[in-house]
Formats: sequence, C-alpha cells, structure tokens
Amino acid sequence: MSINERDQQVEGQLNRREFFKRAAVLGALAAGGVTMLSACDKGGEAGGDKAAAPKANAGGGGGGGELSCTDTTGLEPAQISVRESLNYVDKTEKPDQDCANCVLYKPAAEGECGGCATVPGPIHPKGWCSAWAAKPA
Repeated sequence: MSINERDQQVEGQLNRREFFKRAAVLGALAAGGVTMLSACDKGGEAGGDKAAAPKANAGGGGGGGELSCTDTTGLEPAQISVRESLNYVDKTEKPDQDCANCVLYKPAAEGECGGCATVPGPIHPKGWCSAWAAKPA
C-alpha cells in the first residue's frame, strides 16, 4: 500500500493522523472547560469564596486557634502548581505587603480564609505571593 493510499480516508473512518489531531483538540478543549468551570465555582459572587473556608484549619486540632489557609484539598494539580509558582505563603515576611492590602485579595468573613483573583484556593489575609500588588490609595 502506498503512502497516498494509506493517508486517504475511507468514508466513516479516520486515519491515524486525523485521529490524533482530533484527540489533541478535544483534550485541549476539555482542559480549558475544567479550568473555566473551576473559576466559575470559586469567583464572581461574594459567596463563591466561602467554599474555601471549610477547608481552612481554624485551630480545631491542638493549634493555638490560628487561621491556616494552606489546605489545597480539592484543587486540581494545575491550580496547586500556580499557587506554588507564585510562592504563596500563609504568613508574609514583608511587613508592608500582605494579602489584605493587595488589590487581588477577595476578603471573607472575620476568621475565615479569603480568596484571590490570581492564586487558587484559600488565602490568608496575612499571606503573601509574588503577584502582590498594592491597593490604590
């Protein structure tokens, strides 16, 4: 069988090359759809970020009652990767830079983790990441 004959499609069947092209496109669309749905689930409304609050540890297990917003249970590996690549920490070492004074921070009720427009998952008001940007004065 010649290359041209092999590359020709029989009606109703895909050749190998066309199959992989379509599979790649569908995979990219599926990944994009998951990302879009996870963004819709967490943002937009003030109540959207409260889903992250139950994952926070408010000191219920022998801690000093301090708020912890490091639980990434429920996040996709790509979201955890974003969080790590932006160097998110629960407690800032920069006295004049914390999530509470960042333009990207989405506050929650007192004692609960907030959210962020850039960093997925629960965000501590005293946290920090490399995407920090000052709120306008």
